[in-house]
Amino acid sequence: RNHTHHPIITHHSSPQYCHCTMAATAITSTAATAIYKYTYTLGRSLYVPLTSRCNSVPLPVTRGPGFQLPRTVAETLVRVRNADVPGSVRSDLYDDWLEDERVELPPYNIPLVDGLYDHGGDDLPRHLERQRQIVRKAGDDGEQHVLDDLLQPSISTLVEELSSRLDNSTDFDQVVIAGEGEPTLRMDALLAVARSVEPYRTKNNDDAKRRQKQPHQNSSLPVRVITNGLCYGIPNLGYSPLNRKRNCVIVPMHRHVMLRDMMDAGISGLSVALNTANRHEYDLLMEPCCHTGGGTMFASGDKDDGGYFDVEKDDDGLTLMPGTAHDIVCELILEAGKLGMDVEITVIDRPGIDKAEMERLARMLLSVSSNYKLKRMVRWRKYFD
Repeated sequence: RNHTHHPIITHHSSPQYCHCTMAATAITSTAATAIYKYTYTLGRSLYVPLTSRCNSVPLPVTRGPGFQLPRTVAETLVRVRNADVPGSVRSDLYDDWLEDERVELPPYNIPLVDGLYDHGGDDLPRHLERQRQIVRKAGDDGEQHVLDDLLQPSISTLVEELSSRLDNSTDFDQVVIAGEGEPTLRMDALLAVARSVEPYRTKNNDDAKRRQKQPHQNSSLPVRVITNGLCYGIPNLGYSPLNRKRNCVIVPMHRHVMLRDMMDAGISGLSVALNTANRHEYDLLMEPCCHTGGGTMFASGDKDDGGYFDVEKDDDGLTLMPGTAHDIVCELILEAGKLGMDVEITVIDRPGIDKAEMERLARMLLSVSSNYKLKRMVRWRKYFD
């Protein structure tokens, strides 16, 4: 089958083209000339994938070998994967999808990672200056916000595409930050995307008018993050000045800082894929990078060399034993619930899962939430053989 894959973002600037389309432009929205490249919609939800990289088995893979997505969604996720890891998907893939409405994602052949932001020992200022070269600017609140983290798709591209979507439609019920990879690996982008939704909420009607933007019908326009819940095991989240206080996994006294920063950016909900009540079965199902990467969060290297601390050389090093990753996810659910976030536990209904034990664990973890009695304990997702 012959198929030409058309450009995703098309901009026509020649005088001849502008002359021919002047009448149409006066009638139609400017969004009509663009097909969105890195965002997609499902129902009344707007999805923003940040990365294809993951620190566990990617959530689409956990749905089973027969799991399929709408073709437009799969194409978006493939574009993110190619931007993130160039050449990771073969170029003729779209030919196979030409006549299919639902398709399977290509095999996930990207190595798992424990972080996307390099961490040069415990000297974060030196690390930021020497390795990341982050572009920042002062926001209206006086804080320094990240504009770019040198990863792809760029933060500015994601924010501009999200804003364009919201500019041209007021029908979305929520913004969901999710995709093939783990969004909390890229915390700088996560917070920037979440903050960009704020001007479109009805409560900021004056700001919306000032920016000539229409407030959305859903006055709150909530932002939800779909995550594997392993963010407490990421060596360097990138954005927080408190990262200099620790060597690897976020220490308990700093965990609320991360969750509160997410809430301050406008993130009100988390969907956490726990997938089992058995902490050792979790290691087999999810292959968390914070455990399988040699059983330790540290790479080899000396502090003086700017590398990670070596567990054998540093008494402060932390070795993550089997089952620890499951504990990390449970702690995130508990602490997010305590802070008032809308937390949803998701589990794949695959053969062999102890559903009764999973429901019991979910009741315990969500019992600290303010709306505990109104919550569905577990959202069961279908497994596709």
